[in-house]
Amino acid sequence: MGASGAALGGSRGVSSCGNGDREDACVPIYTYILKVASRCNLNCNYCYMYNMGDRSYVTQPHSMSSATATALLERVATYCSEQRIGQVEFTFHGGEPLLAGMDFYRHFVSQAQRILLPSVTPLYSMQTNGTLLTRAWRDLLCDLRISFGISLDGTEQINDANRVTHAGRGSYHRVRRAIEGALSDDRTKNSLFTGVLTVISLGTDPLEIYEHFKELGLQSCDFLLPDGTHDRPPPGLSPPTSYTPYADWLIPLFDEWFDREDASFHIRIFEEIIGLLFRPGLGNDSLGGGRNGILVIEADGGIEPIDVLKICGDSFTKLGLNVHTNEIRDAYAARLVQLYHAGVAQSCDTCMSCPIVNVCGGGYLPHRYGSDSGFDNPTVYCSDLMKLITHIRSRVVATLPMTMRDTLRIPPVSYSEARALLHRSTKHSSAKR
Repeated sequence: MGASGAALGGSRGVSSCGNGDREDACVPIYTYILKVASRCNLNCNYCYMYNMGDRSYVTQPHSMSSATATALLERVATYCSEQRIGQVEFTFHGGEPLLAGMDFYRHFVSQAQRILLPSVTPLYSMQTNGTLLTRAWRDLLCDLRISFGISLDGTEQINDANRVTHAGRGSYHRVRRAIEGALSDDRTKNSLFTGVLTVISLGTDPLEIYEHFKELGLQSCDFLLPDGTHDRPPPGLSPPTSYTPYADWLIPLFDEWFDREDASFHIRIFEEIIGLLFRPGLGNDSLGGGRNGILVIEADGGIEPIDVLKICGDSFTKLGLNVHTNEIRDAYAARLVQLYHAGVAQSCDTCMSCPIVNVCGGGYLPHRYGSDSGFDNPTVYCSDLMKLITHIRSRVVATLPMTMRDTLRIPPVSYSEARALLHRSTKHSSAKR
């Protein structure tokens, strides 16, 4: 199932940003997510790469070749020269990126320095499941200055319910060893190790996970909503969509963290929502609806939009572009790239009428998809995000002096009030048509 223009939905115009388009109409590409390994040693139940319908990985080489890495870097150098970009980030991803082997990273960084410097400064990051992260790997990551995050869903029982090997065995103890090693290493503890990513599992205790992470000595985490579409909703979100199980999971966690004034422990989703309340427009691709300058490069060199779009259908992200034959700028002509890069500007009419759209940004693009109307829908997490954001807004605003509330013009708005405002706005818009 390909991503045809008719299936994508959304009627607002977006510049193709091809040759001849105004440079300021294009979203600059600053981040490249590199699928350096197209296989994984874990088989996580909720994985968007392997377990949500996309089978295109079977056509990929198991790891990115040195020739593909060099071709990518040469294309990036050309693109940065065209766009006058002085710094880019390469995020090593998979599958499990450590499966690419140590020599791959030595070669990549060496080639990046040769091809990009001094005009373009490359930065490096990695997201790993942690099961292969030994002292030798930490030595290499430190030598090459590659920052890294580790995926962990909570305690052993919680983590091993989903994050298992292909034989069904849990991964917790190996991941915990990797985290303890990173936290005990002065070279990584406060610099290269960026924290953990956690996928929310309904039925678990968020406060138990919070305390467990604190006990491990972690200082940063992010809680991710499970991926899903309107065709295949996440767990707990079958109709009616007015259910808010994920907000109900996150709100007690927020209250505990906020009441503790726990500045030593960063929870990204909460900090980003608070930041967006005061400075709209500074969000990312899943909150705030920022214009997202990201491309994915597959193991064979394929140029693609954000990888989570794979949940929309088999081979959905395939554009027919490759670093061996195409320039980076060629991606601008792809409608799916345009939609992703446009952020909130391509949200549906319902979202654009919503009182919290500056914070939620319309939600994550893959979570808006439905086969009947493409991306012209609110996110499957619409009610959850509204309830969570209005709760955080009310809690934060209540801490501000009245004069500051008046100056900032952000009065508290309850979830029920926000829903009523959206209903009236949507009804008014429909009447005008």
